[in-house]
Amino acid sequence: MSLIERYIFRKATSATLIILCSLAGVVWIVQALKGIDIINSNGQTIFAYLSLTTLAVPNLLVAIIPVALLLSTISTINALNSNTELVVVTASGCSNWTIAKPLIILALACSLFTGAVGHVISPLSLIKLKSYVTEMRADLVSILIQEGTFNKIGKDLTFHISERNAGGILSGILISDERGENTAIIYTAKEGILTRSDQGSYLKLKDGEIQQINRKDDSVTLINYQSYIFDLSSFSGGGSQKTADLKTKERTTLELFNPDPNDNTYKSTPGEYTSEIHERFSEMLWPFAYVFMILAFAGQARSNRQSFSTSITTAALSVVVARGTGFSAVSSLKSDPNAIYLVYALPLGCIAFGAWFIFTNRPASLPKGIVDRIEKNNLFLAQKSQNLYDQYKLFRRRLAGIKT
Repeated sequence: MSLIERYIFRKATSATLIILCSLAGVVWIVQALKGIDIINSNGQTIFAYLSLTTLAVPNLLVAIIPVALLLSTISTINALNSNTELVVVTASGCSNWTIAKPLIILALACSLFTGAVGHVISPLSLIKLKSYVTEMRADLVSILIQEGTFNKIGKDLTFHISERNAGGILSGILISDERGENTAIIYTAKEGILTRSDQGSYLKLKDGEIQQINRKDDSVTLINYQSYIFDLSSFSGGGSQKTADLKTKERTTLELFNPDPNDNTYKSTPGEYTSEIHERFSEMLWPFAYVFMILAFAGQARSNRQSFSTSITTAALSVVVARGTGFSAVSSLKSDPNAIYLVYALPLGCIAFGAWFIFTNRPASLPKGIVDRIEKNNLFLAQKSQNLYDQYKLFRRRLAGIKT
């Protein structure tokens, strides 16, 4: 790359990283606020809290990365135009490719990063998150259940223990499980101990009985046992992380290409597998689509009278419309296989549209009537913002006791 290309690349890259970190921080904060209840109720450490909230971020990064690139491209182009750098580059005899090349290289980097997150990192993080939440909730018995009180865990599940003994042994155990639609089950045991294996967490009960109550006829079945295993993961929403238990977003792309024919999800809704595969690959095209669209409308040097802000607004609105349609196309793909053409046609169409204007050194624009309306709205918003700012300054002056 030439000196000016490296300058533009550094400028755009730094802006992308700053915006990406800011957006990722906002997403993390939202996830952190959602996870406070889980941490408080489970008595976990700050390390568990940070791990739980961070594992949920990669799933949202796929959507954040292209947006960060879009905003950084707009910021970079606008800064170059405001500082008359676009005018200097054009006057020196450089073509649009000089401006486009570093931004396209940055789009390639964002595309590869998006692909890595969507195809591998996000599914693995979701699996780890699911397993982590399961382990945390399964530890409720050993952490939160107080001696001599009835502790309600989840919906319609109650634990009671008489006392805790050395070695983690629990005495006088009673478990009331009313989650069944037609059956209520009461487990009692003289003692029990929490055990864990690769398949999940379990409470091993000894010397007790099971009372099964049929709600339809109020009949009771009594079963005595010497040893019984109560699966704690059955109420924690997880347990063994077998392939058949995973959702489509929790599978890597290789697993989606080679699904288990006996998988219940695949047999009932095969369209979800197809939709997820094409969504991940189409997401890698949108960084290029964003850059090409912005460059087509705003990549040319323009004076203030040529309403550079209108070009930016037009490009942003075009991108938003195309991206919104793309989301609808991906959703439709689950039930309509023909939507696959639209899934790829939208980003590829934006790329082709922008490439034509870039390589022909022409600025893209909407019809004059629409442009005039956009300029009028921009002018109105600018005046409105200026009026509000002037009123705010007057208000601050009055508070300071300055006569106006």
